[in-house]
Amino acid sequence: MNRLATALQLVGYPTAIVVISRWVPVVREQRLRWFVAHEAGVGAIVLGWLLKGQARGVVVNGTWGVVAAGWYALGGRPRR
Repeated sequence: MNRLATALQLVGYPTAIVVISRWVPVVREQRLRWFVAHEAGVGAIVLGWLLKGQARGVVVNGTWGVVAAGWYALGGRPRR
């Protein structure tokens, strides 16, 4: 299980970080593919921590995933 958990995190962290580095345009322009990649990355991170039995990692990263989803949902450009 630890190999799978580590593999999930090795894919999830870089994916999420790349999107976070461009977070404002992703939210402002509602870039759905980028957002889906971010959420998949965060999901992989959370699953990795869950498989390792690390509740703190699950809570911290899971909370960010929920906050990011809310931010994305509320953050699009105003329509004219």
